[in-house]
Amino acid sequence: MQTETADIELNQSEKELIMQLANFKTVVAKSAETLSPALVANYVYDLVKSYNSFYQNNPILNQEDENVKQFRLNISDLTAKTIKKSLELLGIGTVNRM
Repeated sequence: MQTETADIELNQSEKELIMQLANFKTVVAKSAETLSPALVANYVYDLVKSYNSFYQNNPILNQEDENVKQFRLNISDLTAKTIKKSLELLGIGTVNRM
């Protein structure tokens, strides 16, 4: 199912999370350039804080608007993949389920 993102008005926590996700490649490049894995560690920490704020303030599965629901599921999936990739870069394994 395709999400009609043009019709969705983003709130502050959604905008912040999207901005964090958009910075991933830049942070990884800077980390490699400076040989500083702390940049990735700080990035993933801040990303998790942003996602936590997003999750606490935005219903996902209980969202009545199907486009908003799908958008939030997609951004949650992208966040999970970015967290996993960040941890892999740091040599930290993850579990599939809790």
